[in-house]
Amino acid sequence: MSTTDATPQFSITRTFDAPRELVWKAWTDEAELAQWLHPFGVSTDSVSFDIRVGGRYRYTMTNDETGEKFPTGGEYIEVAPVDRLVFTWGEPDAPVDVAPVITLTFVERGDHTELVFHMRGHEGKPGDGFIYDGWDEALTNFGRHLAGELKG
Repeated sequence: MSTTDATPQFSITRTFDAPRELVWKAWTDEAELAQWLHPFGVSTDSVSFDIRVGGRYRYTMTNDETGEKFPTGGEYIEVAPVDRLVFTWGEPDAPVDVAPVITLTFVERGDHTELVFHMRGHEGKPGDGFIYDGWDEALTNFGRHLAGELKG
């Protein structure tokens, strides 16, 4: 008998022209995260990341046009350097057991890295204008950062 998981979730897969170690570093270094971790038209500030199991992170995204602020954060559940990063995401102090969970899997593809971004706890699809599109844009910024096109 098979069971179907009805938890809303989605994945985005991207391949970057960078070795896995550099892709991992760009996800785990505060200075790098501040440069790209936001959708288009938004800036990131007040960045604090404690990347270890049980460590917490926080950052604030600010809408460049309106100044509206979006405090964001969560807790690291799994940290397996250059392979996998799992963390909650949402309100900075949301309890771990109710927050959406993001799993990042870093797959070496020769001199490229495939990143599988999976969010469990939110439904998403292209054109939703919020969660999926925001992460899709952040991953575009991530690629631009890796290519040296974004300046902090």
